[in-house]
Amino acid sequence: MLKKGITYSLPIVIGYLPVAITFGVVATAMGFSKMETMAASALIFAGASQFALVSILPESFLAGVAVPVALNLRHLVYSSIISQRVQLRLPMLTAFGLTDEVFATSLNSPRDEKFICGLELGAYSAWVAGTALGVYAGSLLLSFQNLYSSLVFSLTALFLVLLLPNLKKGHALSAVLGGVVALIFHYFGQTSMGILAAGVLAPLTTKKVMR
Repeated sequence: MLKKGITYSLPIVIGYLPVAITFGVVATAMGFSKMETMAASALIFAGASQFALVSILPESFLAGVAVPVALNLRHLVYSSIISQRVQLRLPMLTAFGLTDEVFATSLNSPRDEKFICGLELGAYSAWVAGTALGVYAGSLLLSFQNLYSSLVFSLTALFLVLLLPNLKKGHALSAVLGGVVALIFHYFGQTSMGILAAGVLAPLTTKKVMR
């Protein structure tokens, strides 16, 4: 099942590589060393939180820690759902790799810990490798405008691909709720807060429906 999970992680890998490259470029451009940038991806492994970290930390240490933690609160819900679906022998290891995309993919996949670990291994490897590319060769890659536009859109496309199968599995209510919440916040000029609120509220609805 581990190999099957790695195979199923391919769409996540394709989506993660360009975003990780971008992170590597952004972090080093903001003054973080190559080692610090690589350590962020290797130890934190959370895209949005890492971008928030490198953006805010130079201005405020407290905010630089608090904002990424707040952004990751939704993972408490993810972990709760997975722990009810799958018997976990290595819960801390599984929790570390449980990103948005891994969680979404696991909802329509075998209820097997090794399969989830395979998804996580593929995703983690792509994120760390992509960061390394961004650190050492990102400036060259992003100098091509067409390539840069594709990199920026890739993660959005990945989320859409992951959403469609879930709509067929009875999670339409969660998708609609998340979209409405994000749209309302966006209307009032609080797009970032809307994404955070939607990320927390939508999984709660998913959990309720699955009971």
